[in-house]
Amino acid sequence: MKLTCMRRLSGILAMLLTLGAALTSCDSAIYDDQGDCTVHYRVKFRYSKNVLDADAFGSQVTDVNLYLYDKQGNLVCHKSQARALTSDNDYYIEVDVLPGNYDMIAWCEGKSVIKDAESFGISEDAELMTSLGAKLPLKGNGGDGLYSNSDINRFYHGMLENVNFPDSYGVVDIAPIELTKDTNHILVQLQNVGNEPLDESIISVELEGENSSLDYKNELVGSTVFKYEPWSYTGTSLSYGSENESRASLVQNGFQAELTTGRIMADKEQKLTVRRTDTDEIIFSIPLVEYLLLVRGEYEKATSNQDYLDRCDDYTLVFFIQDGYTWMKTKVLINGWRRVPPQNSGM
Repeated sequence: MKLTCMRRLSGILAMLLTLGAALTSCDSAIYDDQGDCTVHYRVKFRYSKNVLDADAFGSQVTDVNLYLYDKQGNLVCHKSQARALTSDNDYYIEVDVLPGNYDMIAWCEGKSVIKDAESFGISEDAELMTSLGAKLPLKGNGGDGLYSNSDINRFYHGMLENVNFPDSYGVVDIAPIELTKDTNHILVQLQNVGNEPLDESIISVELEGENSSLDYKNELVGSTVFKYEPWSYTGTSLSYGSENESRASLVQNGFQAELTTGRIMADKEQKLTVRRTDTDEIIFSIPLVEYLLLVRGEYEKATSNQDYLDRCDDYTLVFFIQDGYTWMKTKVLINGWRRVPPQNSGM
C-alpha cells in the first residue's frame, strides 16, 4: 500500500488544535466509555454505472488510487491499495486528514485475464489537481504510425467535489465515489452468407482514436490521432451439407476480431474500417458511435448518449459479407439486436 497524507500546519497551529481536542473532543470525563475518541474517515467506492445498475465494484476493481485536494487544488492525501476480487462491495480506504472540505478523485484498475495487457498510466506529478490525469501508452514512431494493439486493463474514474469531512470522532463514512468505466471491449464479427471461405489473413480491422489521454475530470485532452488494432483474431465456421450426409464439410466462412479501447465519447466520432490488405479495398467504413447508439433505446437506465456509452462497456457487432467480400448493408447485429444500418455509411 502506498501512502502519502499531509497535514500542512505550522507547529503552533498543530499544538493549539491538539490542546483544543484534549479539552473538548477527547474529554476523558465524557468519553471514557467511548473508547477511541479520534476520528476515522473511511472513503467508500461504488461501481453501479453499468447496464444492470448494480454495484460491481467488488468483482471488477483490483487497484485503487485515491487523491484528496484542498480548496486551492493542492494535494492533501494520496493513497494506493491493491485488493483481491470479491463478491463483497463494502470496500473503503481510511484517510487521515483534518476536518474540512475536499475534492476527491479516484483512478481504479481491474486486471485483465489477457496476457500482456496494457495499463493507463496515472500522472506522477499530482501535487496540483489540474495536473492529475491518465494516459494510454501507444506504440509506433509518431505521425500516422501510432497504434494500440493490446488488451487494456479495465480502467475507472470517479470524482466528488467539495466533500465535507466533519469535525467528529469515531468512524465516519464518506459518501461513496461513483466510478465510470473508461475502457471498452469491442468484438467485430464478419460472417460470409455464401459458401466461399473467408480468408482472415487478407482482412484488416482498425478503429481510429483520439482518446488516449484523460484529464482529472475524465475528459479527453489532446488530439493525438492513432489506431486501435485487434489483439485477437479467431476464425469461425459453419457446416454445410444435408443432415443425411455422414460428414458435413466445415468451411471457415467468418472470423471475429477483438479490440479494447479507451473511453468512447458521444461527441467524438470514431471510424471503424475493414479492408482487404491484398487489394487495399475498403469493405466498409462506418461511424462507430452512431452505430453503437442504434440500440441505446434497449437500455432504459441510460439517460443520455454519453451515459449509455459509459454504462455499456461490451459491444458485439456482426456484419454479413457476400461472396467477393461485399458488405450486405441491409442488416447488422449490435449486441444481439438486429438493426438496419444508416444507409449513408461508407462502403
